[in-house]
Amino acid sequence: MSARYRVVPTVTFQEDIERLEEHIVQREPASNTPDDTCLSRFRDAVESAMAILSFAPHTCRRCEKQREFRELIIPFGHGGCVALFAIREPDVLLLAARDQHEHDYR
Repeated sequence: MSARYRVVPTVTFQEDIERLEEHIVQREPASNTPDDTCLSRFRDAVESAMAILSFAPHTCRRCEKQREFRELIIPFGHGGCVALFAIREPDVLLLAARDQHEHDYR
């Protein structure tokens, strides 16, 4: 199956992902069972999610407060993160990312 949409990360999205990665790097050594593969598994989860957006972005839920945006849940560990995006044919613009426990997007 070929990709129909081009996934385009914004600077804000990239910064958010870097922030989430930094949180993982800081959290893991302090945990009871540190996992040195955690960061690479997180990156794999994000990459797999981006593959979904390249062919089926309309399957993701609409954002409750701003219906023109959609959200993709990226499962990871005991939670995961949520990517906020907009579909602008033929592009999927990645706007922001947050941990599922955060309450807002920037």
